[in-house]
Amino acid sequence: MSASQFAFDTEFTLLDVGATGALVRSGGVRPAVLAYHSDGSPECVVLEWPEGAGAADAVEAARRWLRERRPLAYGFVSAFTRADGAVHLIRSGDRPGDGAVLGLVLRSVDGAVQEALYPIRIGLSGATLGVPISASSASVEWCPIGDIWTNPFCIGDTVRFRPPERAVDPSSALWKSVVELTKLRVQSDLYKSSEYMLFLEDLRNGLFTVAARAAHDPMEVVLRTRTVYNPLGFLVAHASKLVLANDEETTSGDRES
Repeated sequence: MSASQFAFDTEFTLLDVGATGALVRSGGVRPAVLAYHSDGSPECVVLEWPEGAGAADAVEAARRWLRERRPLAYGFVSAFTRADGAVHLIRSGDRPGDGAVLGLVLRSVDGAVQEALYPIRIGLSGATLGVPISASSASVEWCPIGDIWTNPFCIGDTVRFRPPERAVDPSSALWKSVVELTKLRVQSDLYKSSEYMLFLEDLRNGLFTVAARAAHDPMEVVLRTRTVYNPLGFLVAHASKLVLANDEETTSGDRES
């Protein structure tokens, strides 16, 4: 099955019916990710994380799981609350309170996006859902997974800047000062000279580690050096400038047909 043959509207309707029905019947919904494969079959995993902890690690594991499967589309379902401008997913087994939201989104490799947000109301008879807010947009701010095709990078990945992109312009004063500083470190601290030399090699080759995904732009990631020695601090780069260093055939610009 190609992306053009994927029954997007039908699958979104099924996702909607399943998620809303589960919440009304049981009072809650398990946060889950569905990968839709080329043979038309969906595969599902439930996100789990310890009580009192955030969902960030579980979300990152789900993003890696999706990336490995290279799906035609993925769906995400979760109840959540908003506080201080941040989205907080509700754990499996916990019951959302009055004012929480049931969110579901379907996103495909060809860029199609559909989402629905249902206000949750808790009454004497249990949980009910209000009139949904629906949208078709590239940016779904409540869904933490994002576009796994144009920004596939996960925390901990080793990435390389695409030629001719560079983290730092070799002709800039910053580049020259960082190189000179590091050379001085090599001469003055022979015990750690191998780390300093690795930093210089990575800088020349454009190799970095993904430290986070940028909060303000879903298409940007935060990078750090692979070494403890880090005179550059954290850098922010657009996903289109990067490639996975351990799989340079998988790029942020590639899309399956």
